[in-house]
Amino acid sequence: MKSVTFSEIVRIQQQPGFLRQVQTWRQSLPWALTLLAGLPLLVGVLHLIDPDTPLTYIVLPALIGAVLPVWMLGPGRFEMRTRFDAHYMLGTLDEALGGLGYRRSNSSASDNGGIRYFRPRPWLRGQEGAITVAVQPHALEVVGPVGCLRLLQHRIAC
Repeated sequence: MKSVTFSEIVRIQQQPGFLRQVQTWRQSLPWALTLLAGLPLLVGVLHLIDPDTPLTYIVLPALIGAVLPVWMLGPGRFEMRTRFDAHYMLGTLDEALGGLGYRRSNSSASDNGGIRYFRPRPWLRGQEGAITVAVQPHALEVVGPVGCLRLLQHRIAC
């Protein structure tokens, strides 16, 4: 897509800390279960490989790496701009989001002609992890989880 430019992904600031979205707790359930089972196992195996390494050198990087997915669930936004009509980019966006496991919702996202995409997962409600697209004359404004937006930009750019 040579005639399309992407803005940077900007985090949407909401309430501080984990109070941002109550719905992210349900999104985090698979992560939390994996963390509870996998982190002690990982630390134990790394400690068995090299017993002389202090546990803080093993535990702290493992904890920081485990918290990174929660940081990627936070909301963000970016714009796809073109000098042509923005409606022609919707097909490409549908295809890219379909490749990421998203489906277009039947109901519109807002009064201004927005489109909502969701991921059908058993642990997610319809609005959790959703991506909303606002169609403007020469741009599409895409709002959703930062990690998904990064994947989406990469998929469309390639």
